[in-house]
Amino acid sequence: MMLPGFLHLWDSIIKRWISFFENRIILKFRKLSERPDMREKTYSFTIEEIPIIVTKKRMKNMYLRISKEDGSVRISAPHQMSDERIYRFAKERIDWIRVYREKYLRAKEGRREVRQLSEAELKQQKLLLKREVEKLIAKWEPVMGVKASGVTIRQMKTRWGSCNVRTHHININLALAKKPPECLEYVVVHELTHILEPSHNAVFWGYMTQFYPNWKRVRKYLNDEVPE
Repeated sequence: MMLPGFLHLWDSIIKRWISFFENRIILKFRKLSERPDMREKTYSFTIEEIPIIVTKKRMKNMYLRISKEDGSVRISAPHQMSDERIYRFAKERIDWIRVYREKYLRAKEGRREVRQLSEAELKQQKLLLKREVEKLIAKWEPVMGVKASGVTIRQMKTRWGSCNVRTHHININLALAKKPPECLEYVVVHELTHILEPSHNAVFWGYMTQFYPNWKRVRKYLNDEVPE
């Protein structure tokens, strides 16, 4: 049988060894993270006159993103991935990159044009679009069994429309004036549906399918666009 004093000493020795190895492990991982080759590395190359910015960082997979704000093309990749593979990855997708980059650049120019409009021109555009929205609301309210309290036309950067589920007031993005008419109708029906169901759940999309069966196609089109 071991004496209590001996057990206490043995327990103390074990705890010191555990602490020692824990500190060694923490120090090792800290040094690994501080290694120059593990820091973020950024460089760029060009494919068919399209500049592509590459950032190598601590990650598992490679991702390609095209900024909706300015059309810039960026690839994030793991440190260990070769530059040749990253180039090939971009080259294989260059047609897709070109299509979406040009779309976002056109949208950027459109936003610039909207900002340059005079107050009188903006007011006139909002008035014309509001008339179209009010016609659509009048068309769909009796079909859906809802009642909107009012509508406002706004310049919005991230949404095509919104609905205050408490007051039933609807906001519509001015940029829809430049989209196909079915886009405006889809957004109006979408926002009116929020009066029936506030959340984007199965019930909501069930209503959308009932009232506007083509909503998926129009929604996909708008998701690929950028609110101006």
